[in-house]
This record gives sequence, structure tokens and C-alpha cells, in this order.
Amino acid sequence: MEPTRGQQPIRPTHLATFGPAVEDHGRAVTANREGAAWYRQAQRAVTCQLASAALRQAVTVDPSFGLAIADLDAINGTTSRGAGRRQMNWERHHIELVNAAAAGDAARAADLLREHLANVGCDPLASRIAALRQQSGRMITDGIPHCHPKGWTS
Repeated sequence: MEPTRGQQPIRPTHLATFGPAVEDHGRAVTANREGAAWYRQAQRAVTCQLASAALRQAVTVDPSFGLAIADLDAINGTTSRGAGRRQMNWERHHIELVNAAAAGDAARAADLLREHLANVGCDPLASRIAALRQQSGRMITDGIPHCHPKGWTS
């Protein structure tokens, strides 16, 4: 519908409140939009330090963002209160595998990662965290899609 002459078209005033919160591949995340934006930055980060900084920002703007909390804990080797709200199915799988990787269970993390990637296609943070926590053996990220760098640079 065209606006009447002299009338301004109606436009949303708070763009940040519209639409779903999504990660880099368009999957919905249980976070606010600003937290999701920081999470996308973490997914694209080329170093572990940049990913950690983006994840800290995601948790700062959305303290109940369980996915970012789990990733940050796995990277730092810490344990926190965990998620404050329900997660999407893919988020629960992601959290389970990064928790296994953080606990040092490389075999379980590798199995969970392969299953997870078969379902979601690509999950750069899960892949990188699992590789970061792997102690030895074949890189568990072999064969993953190339839409993101496989590992972090120093």
C-alpha cells in the first residue's frame, strides 16, 4: 500500500526486536538478537582469543544464553551454572559434545561431533572446541564442510 502524499511510511523503530535470533548458518538459537550477533562473531573468529571475547560479550548481553555459556566454559576449562532456558535440539547436542570434549572424553566427543555434523552440516564452534580439547590421535574435524576455517590460528 502506497502512503498518502505527505504521509511517512510506517517503519519499525526497534529493528533489534524483530525476527528470530540465529547463528551463522541460520539456525535459531535461544538467545536475544544481540547475543546471537555476538555468537555469530565467535563462529567467524580466526583465533580462540577472539572467539572467547565474542562469547563473553554474548553471555554479558544474554546471561541465559546456554550455548555461549557452554562454549565459553569448554574453551576455558571451567564450569558454570549452565543454561537458564530450554534449548533447541541442535543446541542440546552441541552442548553435550563440547561438555564431553571439555571433560577430556575425546572418543565420545568425536562420536558426538560426527553425529552432530551429520544432522546440522556445519558447526564451527563445536568442531573447533572438540579439536582444541583433543589430546591425541587423528583430527576429529577431518571431513567437515569448508564454510569455516577448521581450526583457530595462534
